[in-house]
Amino acid sequence: MGDDRLRETPLYNSRIIDAYLKLVRQKYPQLDLAALLEHAGMKGYEVADQAHWFGQEQVERFYEKLVQMTGNPNIAREAGRYAASPDALGAMRQYILALVGAAHTFELISRITANFTRSSVYRSRRLARNKVEIVVTPLQPGLEKPFQCENRIGFFEAVVLAFSNAPPRIEHPECMFSGGATCRYLISWEPKPSESLRRTLRTAVPLLFLADLAAGVWGGISTLAITLPGTLIVILVLELVARGIGEKELLATLNNTRESNESLIEQINVNYNNALLAHEIGRALGSYRTREQMLEDVAGVLRRRLDYDRGVVLLADPLRCHLELATSYGFADCELECLKSAPFSLDEPLDDPYLRCFQEQRPLLVDASVGLEATLASRSFACSTEPGTRSFICCPLVSEGESLGVIAVEQLHRHRPLVESDLSLIMGTASMIAISLRNLELFEDLQRAKEELELRVAKRTEDLEKSRRSLEDKNAELERANREIEEESAGRVRALEELREKERMLIQQSRLAALGEMINNIAHQWRQPLNELALIVQELPMMFDQNRFSREYLKESVAKFMRVVGHLSKTIDDFRNFFRPDQARVPFRLRDVVERTLSLVVENFRQQGVAIEVALTGDPVLEGYPNEFSQALLNILLNARDAFVDREIAAPRRIQIAGVEEGGHCVVTISDNAGGIDPAILDRIFDPYFTTRGPEQGTGIGLYLAKMIIEKNLRGRLSAANVAEGAQFRIEV
Repeated sequence: MGDDRLRETPLYNSRIIDAYLKLVRQKYPQLDLAALLEHAGMKGYEVADQAHWFGQEQVERFYEKLVQMTGNPNIAREAGRYAASPDALGAMRQYILALVGAAHTFELISRITANFTRSSVYRSRRLARNKVEIVVTPLQPGLEKPFQCENRIGFFEAVVLAFSNAPPRIEHPECMFSGGATCRYLISWEPKPSESLRRTLRTAVPLLFLADLAAGVWGGISTLAITLPGTLIVILVLELVARGIGEKELLATLNNTRESNESLIEQINVNYNNALLAHEIGRALGSYRTREQMLEDVAGVLRRRLDYDRGVVLLADPLRCHLELATSYGFADCELECLKSAPFSLDEPLDDPYLRCFQEQRPLLVDASVGLEATLASRSFACSTEPGTRSFICCPLVSEGESLGVIAVEQLHRHRPLVESDLSLIMGTASMIAISLRNLELFEDLQRAKEELELRVAKRTEDLEKSRRSLEDKNAELERANREIEEESAGRVRALEELREKERMLIQQSRLAALGEMINNIAHQWRQPLNELALIVQELPMMFDQNRFSREYLKESVAKFMRVVGHLSKTIDDFRNFFRPDQARVPFRLRDVVERTLSLVVENFRQQGVAIEVALTGDPVLEGYPNEFSQALLNILLNARDAFVDREIAAPRRIQIAGVEEGGHCVVTISDNAGGIDPAILDRIFDPYFTTRGPEQGTGIGLYLAKMIIEKNLRGRLSAANVAEGAQFRIEV
């Protein structure tokens, strides 16, 4: 955390500033405390709220302005002394006095200071019965200022003065503002008179007895008989004096303890009474059925049983735009009219304690003696005709994490300040009121739901009766419609069977056309080998007539003949394998399938002047049905060949087959330079029975079957698009 951010972090409890203000009111009553707090960016209710903390920047501005207004550069040390005084300590003083001694207080200094400051860590070490060492380590070097060191010294002085009339001696051998890493304090004080007298007595007794012994040696037994009783009398008198002083000190301590106990017992009684009151309020709240009745009775209970001059309950409107007056007591009529006519808008800044309490869901305990009207300056007090407000408590009404409103009580004329027990009581009352409000909302919702349900049941019963009569009328109509649907369904089944039969016939026609195409390809494949066989046979008698027919020539001619016959046999096997259906999905190499497919049509394409280029990157392997993939590829190639022939495309006629692996898939593209596909029919070329060649030249099944093979059987994707010189088919498997 940077230095700037740490300076804005809450580090100092509001009770530190409150001690300053109490000292200022006592010594400088003429000062404008509201202006002081405004300069420091503090609010009066923030100072009075013991749960609030201020940042280093605010504390520095407060101190600089205070020194300027008072002209007292030692105000920090005086405030430190005042912070430990009975007037400023309050409940904390009772705790310190219960420790019975400054040494015990300093031993617990880290626990005590943690309730006031987070900017430094305090560590204490006892050096003697009346001497301690305190080391203060800052959270971050350079965060604190010298006046805070002076304030600490004043506080240490006040702690000692709370138990002794003699001022302590405070040494400061190391200071973080003089080059040290920490602030180190050596605090010593004079022991109690009884302790000093007993220490003197313990030292004097042996000396007196030695003196008596010496007198007995020099003067004899008669001298010892005189000095020894005198010594005993002196020791007895000193012991009685020490015991008397000790008893007075113990009595003073017991009186302080008794006051603390009485205050504690009084607080316990108050808490017990408050618990009984809370129980009574909670039991009464559970019996209401309307919000207005509940709030009216709550105001009456608060007025009768709680020791506050006036109170008010504000609730959020249904749209949660502002707070509205729900109930109150102790307000004048003009004040109530003012509160009703000026609702508290929830969109306004949180300077108003009611709004802050509602939005932050945090209670506020405010001491109005620190310029309350000036610092709050809100509708909460703008409507008040009582300028003497001393204390103020505001608690949120929260149920299930949602703010429903606020409850506030004030002290006008009584001198008893509101304390934490009052805050706890109002918080408990607020919790019960919030739960009751939520229960009333649920009860009202339940009542509305019950009424709506009764209306809906009655209407539904009427609708059902109408529906029953209507259903009876429609039942006969539905029966007639059912018969018509059955007759229509039978007709559609017959039509569907006829359509399927036609589809089978078209597919059969496509197969016959493909078979014819294959026979044509076989003829192309066999024409050259058969010519070669004819030449070999024709050459035999000619060689015999010329007497050139020898065993070597016969052996060579037979080898040629068998090689050509083997080629013809392999061609038959290739075509037979091409038409053989695949039995299962198997891995196959793309290169093998492409080469086998091209071997079936290469001669046919060569005669048509179509050159086929193959560019495969790597060695892609696919999984599926290789014969079906070969058939789909062949349909696309034949479609490209027909485009060259039908359009009479001039040479060069090129078809390029490219293959590559992309993202775990195999991508095959078949591109041509036949002029492309008419954009008007591009999205229809894969439709069944769609052809541009006429029924006498094509069935429109080839590309449809290719798409079915790729997308259904091989679980891939087949698409077509126009490129620079022609069309491109893209297969992704």
